[in-house]
Amino acid sequence: MKLGLCTIAFQEKPLEEVIDIAADYGFEGIELWGKPPHLPTEYDEAYVKNIKDMAQRKGLTISAFGSYVDPLMDLHQKHFEEALKIAQALGTDLVRIWSGGGASKSIAPTDRRLILFRLVSISQWANFRNIRLGMEMHNNNFTDSVATILETIEGISLPSLKTYYQPLARSDADEPHTAAEKLSEHIVNVHAQNFDEAGKSCPIADGVVDYARIVEILNAAGYNGYLEVEFVHGDNKLEALQRDRDYLASLINAVDGDTLKDLDIAPV
Repeated sequence: MKLGLCTIAFQEKPLEEVIDIAADYGFEGIELWGKPPHLPTEYDEAYVKNIKDMAQRKGLTISAFGSYVDPLMDLHQKHFEEALKIAQALGTDLVRIWSGGGASKSIAPTDRRLILFRLVSISQWANFRNIRLGMEMHNNNFTDSVATILETIEGISLPSLKTYYQPLARSDADEPHTAAEKLSEHIVNVHAQNFDEAGKSCPIADGVVDYARIVEILNAAGYNGYLEVEFVHGDNKLEALQRDRDYLASLINAVDGDTLKDLDIAPV
């Protein structure tokens, strides 16, 4: 497994500065946040290729393109095609997508059918181009539960369609460790988040989700992708980042051996 940083964690900073942070704090890859200021609203091929070059100069891989496309949006095919172009220009084969549709328990049957119908053609299109689509596991989306994620992946049954994993702080959400077990063979990326018993976001090591157990589940399933810090919490974001990074690194080292270098970075 590898360590990744989602650039949205520092959405207030210029992208070049976030790339420097990721490299300085010992991450192996970055997931590009697909909104301004980290990505312009209109596709700019030269800008995107420059991002790839900046990351490469710092020894970083682009782990994924964190797009916001979903099958219910207007001109969905155009937006999906653009997202795949961006991913290819970045040098990654993974595009994060959304299902849309609102909460799965209250989604309109017509929206449910349309999501699945459009995802078939989109997944076929991605499969032909050797692109993986990772569906965001998120509240207020059709893919907000293990059942609906499996329904989508198993119903479409194409190698290109996978899922992200992140625990959901919702009273009726799937138990996070059980969710990881049930989804493990389909997980293509991990947004490592945690929360306390009241559902408030907190450092990754401190919440109700036992990430040592999550990493063991993923390792047993043969997962070799990224564990990504998506958001950091606390008054000093760089100190919080260091804490989350070191914790995830310790878990990876426990299952993979001592493969990640430890960085002694002074607080900023």
